[in-house]
Order: sequence, then structure tokens, then C-alpha cells
Amino acid sequence: MKSLSPLLPLTLLLALTACGGGPSATTPTPDTSGEIVGENGVKLSEITRYGEPLHAGHHHPVTPAGAVPGAPPGVVGPQSLGGAARPDLSGARLGPATVPHGAALRAQALPANAQTNKVALRILVLHAGAGDFGLGPARALLRQHGIPFDTLDATTQALTPERLVGPDGVGRYAGVILASNALTTESSPGMYTSALDDSEWATLFGYEAAFKVRQLALFGYPGVTPEDYGLRAVPGTETANTDASVTTAGRGVFTDLTNQAVPVRLAYTYPSRVESVPGVSTQPLLQDASGNVLAVTSTAADGRERLLLTMAENEYMNHTQLLGPGLIGWLTRGVFLGEYRRFLGVDIDDWFAADDRYDAATRTLAADSYRLGVSDALATKAQQETVRRDFPVAANFRYAIMYNGLGADVLAPRTCTPGSNVRDPLSAVSKCLRSDFDWVNHTRDHPLMDVMNRQDSFEQIFQNTLIGLFMGLKLSEKSLVTGEMSGLGYKEPADGQPKQDYGLAASNPAMLQAAQASGVRYLASNRSVASQWNANCPSCGIYHPMNTNILLVPRWPVNVYYYATTPDEAVTSYNAVYGPGGTAPYWPSNLTYPQFLDRESDLGFQHVLSGAAWPHYMHQTNLNQYAPGHSLATDWVRAVLTKYAAASTLPLNTLRWNDLGAYVDARTRYEGAKDGLTAVWDRSTNTVRVSSASGTPRIFMTGTAGPAGASVETYGGRSIALFPVGTGGTTVTVTPR
Repeated sequence: MKSLSPLLPLTLLLALTACGGGPSATTPTPDTSGEIVGENGVKLSEITRYGEPLHAGHHHPVTPAGAVPGAPPGVVGPQSLGGAARPDLSGARLGPATVPHGAALRAQALPANAQTNKVALRILVLHAGAGDFGLGPARALLRQHGIPFDTLDATTQALTPERLVGPDGVGRYAGVILASNALTTESSPGMYTSALDDSEWATLFGYEAAFKVRQLALFGYPGVTPEDYGLRAVPGTETANTDASVTTAGRGVFTDLTNQAVPVRLAYTYPSRVESVPGVSTQPLLQDASGNVLAVTSTAADGRERLLLTMAENEYMNHTQLLGPGLIGWLTRGVFLGEYRRFLGVDIDDWFAADDRYDAATRTLAADSYRLGVSDALATKAQQETVRRDFPVAANFRYAIMYNGLGADVLAPRTCTPGSNVRDPLSAVSKCLRSDFDWVNHTRDHPLMDVMNRQDSFEQIFQNTLIGLFMGLKLSEKSLVTGEMSGLGYKEPADGQPKQDYGLAASNPAMLQAAQASGVRYLASNRSVASQWNANCPSCGIYHPMNTNILLVPRWPVNVYYYATTPDEAVTSYNAVYGPGGTAPYWPSNLTYPQFLDRESDLGFQHVLSGAAWPHYMHQTNLNQYAPGHSLATDWVRAVLTKYAAASTLPLNTLRWNDLGAYVDARTRYEGAKDGLTAVWDRSTNTVRVSSASGTPRIFMTGTAGPAGASVETYGGRSIALFPVGTGGTTVTVTPR
């Protein structure tokens, strides 16, 4: 066994320069000295152990840990988007508003030095207290896009010109979101009073008109107070369930939505009709099956541009997430600090190892009884290609394979058609598929690393990298998934007891040191464990507080259990938890496999819409080809994509883990820096001047190609640039939509 030397990271770095791209040979051959050398120049003598039977050794009971009695699976249980109960806004009623008179008789005048062509790239969210229906979704949509914003509670804070215009005369905000159109509180049953008085509304409208700032009302009663959108509620049509179709005008706002109507469920809605109002121009964007209007853009007599939704919004509702990119794009005219993309990543753990298998008849586990076969591995590649072909929104979909090298025969020939004389056909075929998947270190032996010492931890991580390099696998060599994502403070208090979250401070420092010494930069964490993701920044990773050189990248669990290989095994084990009489009963009857896929793909669909880059993870058992062209994992992927592709044309990114880690690192650093940024849009020249209060951070900006040397990607028809802010600031040209 090698001792842990400070020179090894450099040695590893040199070895990793090829990362599967060096000279190749069908079978490892001796060099001139007789030393057997594999791919990337790795010598067999450097590998201490390989080709042994390997049992993944999951420390799980038949009933998955984290099941909550009476909880909808994936909502209050371990997969929730935010730990919140399933939202229900069917009682989120509003009504005609009364606006109180202010002390001032008219709008407070804007300052004499107002530079009405200049606004900061920041959004103001106005709300009527913590219970305002639109506050949560407003915050969520802006956070998902990485947009800096301020909130103002109109029940406790005054809206003055100073809140809207800076001392230099620059507008503080490029857009305004109203959590509800009149910012009302229910002062008595059925009576709704605006939290802003008439002079405050006039001040807001005066700012929007002068600085040409758009206003988005996330929910509203279509009346005449505090302003008229040219829309009237149709009495008796109020509903909590409807379908919203995009109109011709709406296609200019919701550019990615398909022709399929957007389901609006459990959200109180005021179907409406356009009313002719002098000086007001109203364009329906969404309508129901009867032609009633559910969203409009409306231009006021003073030229202000407004968008109103007449259905309640919630960040955990699909209609809010589907409409979100269009709403934010309209509000900001497509120019903002930040960026928004969608992702679909699926990790497959335990490749080369054996896992338990569920016996649906006896509801017991057969320990270490399933290991992926050659036909299953080859079928996985074929299914991956079929997914890309059938779903253009997922044209670059690729499975990430988390491998355990102890179970691999590194000397196996590289072939997709191994003969009977090949000792381990899976190893031979894996070499053949070396470039078809993203290969990621899952430790050599799949041990729990909660208390493992530094030397043994290093052996597990570094040796597994050497095995992958020797075999020529195309590695994301900076990335690591420990066995059961152990070593991060989520562990058993004693053998056989359910795991508990002791926090990242209870992580194993020896494992973190060994990971860093092995060249690891990105470490998978568990999105279902509270301490292992950042609830205040859902798109951020976590720099480990005990070793900030390690960035934690969360992964979503899936209710396709690690021991299921067939639909019968998957659904029987699921019903044993969530069916009637299960350990955490929720559904009124046992689900069939199609029903199971429908419920589970709902969760995946929600995760994809959230814009978080986190992969979902499953296991090699779930790749069993139970029927031609079918595995549990690919069934789930296709079910998610079927729902997504029917709703949106925005492409789904699948990033290799090294690229995923680099993206999460950039987004996390940007999120930490964004509130220290000053970005002023001069609309007379369509330029934005960005400066930073501290340092020269790399920032995301949408609607620009950035300065020379910026990293630029076109997504959803908009340019997203990543670039550093210069010491004295940086000016870029923008293209509003």
C-alpha cells in the first residue's frame, strides 16, 4: 500500500492529463521492461487490488430510511423540493380593493436629477406581509434566475421616491413585482384593503412611467383598483382547477411553451374578459377552454407596461415554474444579472459491484445477488441513444456511471462482444463503452467513510482513480461519490440504527483531506439531508466548512429503490411503504407500475423545472433490462421527458460531473458576490456598466455576449455570458428583447 505523500497530487495531475484519451490497446501489454501498462500510462504495479468480488454493502433496511407516515412521497419525505407540504391555493381568494388616502395629496415628485434612461439591474418585490400569496413565488423565481432583488413589506414600510431613485438620479430597479396586484390584506371578512395608500401608488406609477420600468403582478383580482388593466372577472366562473392555453400574443412572452395547455391545479383563479377602457391597451396571454382570460399584458394611459396573472402562484406548482422564464424574461426585457437553465442528470451507482435484490413474493432482500450483465450494459447505451433521438430537448443526455473498481478486472480485453474465455465480461464491455458514459469515482470498495482514517480513505479514492485510468474510462477525475455519500455527518448513531443528520461539522476530516490529496474538487452530497444543501440558495453548492477546497454538489434521491430490478419489484417495494398498510401509508390503494412511474416522474418533472443542476441518482440494479429496450432507470427518464417535452422546448443540459462541478462552483461564487455588484443599464446606449464592491468576481449576465474573452452560451434564444468584473468596472453591450 502506498503511503500518503504530498507529491502524489502532482503525480496524479500528470497522470490525469489524458483522462481516457491516451494510447489505447485491446488488452494491456508489457512495456520494454516487462511492466504491464494500461491506458494513460498507468502501470499494473501501481494498482494494489482489483478483480475481486465486490458487494456494495448498502446499510439499508427493506423500508427506506426517511419514510414519513402519512406523508406524500417526495413532498414531506426525503425528496421534497423544499420540505414544504403539497401546496393548495384553492382558497386563495382576493376581491375588489379599497385604497386608503395618504397624508400626501399627490405622488411625491421624483428628484430633479433623475436620469430616466438609467436603471440598476435589480428587481423590487412589493408585498403585503409574510402571508402574501405571491411573495414566495416571487422570491423563488428571482433566486432561480440569480437576479438581485429587494423586498418591501408595504404593511410596515413606506414607499418613497428615495426607495426608488438613488442619490445620483439612477433608478434603483429595472422591474417591479407585485405579490398581488393591489397588495391587499383582508381587513374584515370579504373586505380587502391595500397596504399602499393612494399617494404611494401614485409614486410607484410615476417611477414606472418615468423610468419605463415594467410591472408584474403575480396574482390579482381583475377590477379597477388601484388601477385598471382593462380586465373584468366573469362572475360564477371562479375555479381552483383549469387549463391555460397560450394565445398568439402570449407566444411572444412564453416563447418556450408548446401548444399543450398548462394545467393549473389547486390554485384559485378568476377567469376574466377584456373590458374596453379609454387609454388602456390589453392583450390576453393565457386563456381557458371557454376563452376566458387568465393573464394579460396591459399598457396604461401613461405608457406603463403591466402584466397580470389571475391565478394564484406558488413556487412548488408546475404552472408557476412553467410560466416563470417567460414572466422574468418579459419583466426584465431579457437583460439581467444572473442566468437560468434547466438540467437532467442521472447517476448510476455501484457499477462493477453486486447489490441486494428485492423478492417481491416474500418482501425480503436477497443479499448481493444482482450484478449488471453484458446485455444490460450494452442496452443502457442503446437506451441512452434512443432517449436522445426521441426527445430533442435532451439531445445530450448521458448517464453518469459511479464505478467501484475493486470489482473490475483491469486486464480484461476491450471488446463489446466478450467470449466465454473472458474472466469478467462486464469489465471488457465497460472498456468498450469507455467514452459513452461519464465515469465517476465511487471509491474502490464502496466502504462507509464516516470514521475511516486518512491513509485508508486515500487508498479507496486514489486507487479507484488509477483503476479507471488503467482501463481507459473517460473520467470526471475531479469528482467523487463516497459509498452511500458517507463521511458527511449523516450517519448511524450505532450499528443498525437509522441514520441521523449530525451536520457537516460531524464530517470525517480524514476523508476530506484524502479526497483533496487525490485531486478531488467536487463531492456528491444528499439533497434529502438538510445540512447537505443550501436552502437559502437552491442553486448553490456548499464549500465544505471543514475544507473549503471541496465543493459539495447535492443529488436528488428517487423512489426507485436500490434493490429493484423489475417493475414488479419496484412497485411492490414502493407499495410496502406508501400503499395501504405500508410503513408510511399515503396512497388510498396500491399503485400499478404505470401509476408509480406517473407519480415518480411528477417529482422529477418538478425538480427539472426548478432550474437546479442537481442529478438524480439510482443504482446498477435499476439498469437491468427486464424487457427489450426497458430498464427501471430509463423508464423513469422517459416518463420525466415525456411530461417535460410536452410542455416546454427549453433544452435540458446534461453535464459531465467535472463540468457540473465547475458550473456549480461558478454559480455559487456568483451568488455570493451578486449583492455586492452595481450594474447600471443605460438604455440610451444599451450598455451595462458593472462594478464590484470587493474584488473582481466572475458574474453571469443574460442578454449580452459580455466583454472580449467572456464564456458565452446561447440558451432559449438568449445569450448568457460569464465573465470577470474588471478592477475599475466593466461595460458590456446588451440586447433587450
